[in-house]
Amino acid sequence: MRLLKIIIFGVFCCAYSSFAYDFDACEKKAALSMERVGRTYGIAIESLGKQNPSKAVLFVYSPKQKPHGYKVLKHDPFVGMYLLESKGTLEPINIKAIQKEILEDEMASINPKDSVSGKIATRMQSPIDFATLNTPTFQNSLISTVCDHTYGIGIGGNAFIEKAYLDRFVHSDEIYYGDIGVRVVQNSENAVEVNIVDPFFQKNPFKFGDIIASVNEETITNLADFHRVVFDLKQGLSVPVQIKRDGVNMEVQVQVDRLRGGMLLPENFFSRVHIGVNDNFMITYVGEEARDGFERLRVGDKVLRVNQQTAPRGHDAIIRLLGEYPDEKQRWLISRDDFQFFVDVNDKGEMESQNSLTQGLLSEENRFSL
Repeated sequence: MRLLKIIIFGVFCCAYSSFAYDFDACEKKAALSMERVGRTYGIAIESLGKQNPSKAVLFVYSPKQKPHGYKVLKHDPFVGMYLLESKGTLEPINIKAIQKEILEDEMASINPKDSVSGKIATRMQSPIDFATLNTPTFQNSLISTVCDHTYGIGIGGNAFIEKAYLDRFVHSDEIYYGDIGVRVVQNSENAVEVNIVDPFFQKNPFKFGDIIASVNEETITNLADFHRVVFDLKQGLSVPVQIKRDGVNMEVQVQVDRLRGGMLLPENFFSRVHIGVNDNFMITYVGEEARDGFERLRVGDKVLRVNQQTAPRGHDAIIRLLGEYPDEKQRWLISRDDFQFFVDVNDKGEMESQNSLTQGLLSEENRFSL
């Protein structure tokens, strides 16, 4: 009986190994489409065509540093993707869309030196909510079932990018993501909740704590839904957003703008009004395009109060305070060269005038002390 069990087990193992795919040959084939770029690889995704038919367009995922020694054809700084011009002659790969019938197939992360196989764990939900395998993936690797069937590009961890999102980057005329003036979190009740309000977003209708139920008539159940829908909204489009505020369901309208910071980039809400501030709420930059009162500021000015509230320290706390007055006029108490005075900023209804600054200077009887 024991001998029979051993025989059955041996037959089972042999049968299993006979069906498991040997990816060694794929490693050799991958070398025909991949070129060493620093410590990682570039993957040939298409020919340069008439520009230089002997060269290829390389895709490289490099979120921490710019690849050196290559001509950059396109760069997405939000996600960390690059298109480079290859140095050698390579065979472009053909990436296929994932179909339902292959979800249970063995899938490997392959580069010219190594491979590791597993199965698809999750599909890609948005430009930053990547697909995953149930095994680690090599950065800039081919995600394949067999050598000629590639379904994505591995980016490390256990994540990979699917065809639709690669195409979005490769074939778009510009790097663009939509923005509706808020940043969100998934709260303890698994609802998508507003935790940052862009204070300078035009006609921003949101408040802290709003629960986002739908955007442009698409249901929002998690962060991936929010990213997928909002990032693809067209700039200038007016869209309805269903929210719950203080337990009351309501609908607000918002005009879509382009994302200016976030993901891999620092948040830069002040770029909308063409100024810069540091964590001490000191003005570090005033651009030539500054308007609506912001042009009255100077580098070195320190903001002491906003609408009679003491100015906090730290970028997040500053944005939190200003976000209580989204797209509204704000009165800032400024300290400059031992003088303290008020400046009305974000004031879109007031004409600029030469004496607007001196009108804000405090007289002796109402001067503040530092």
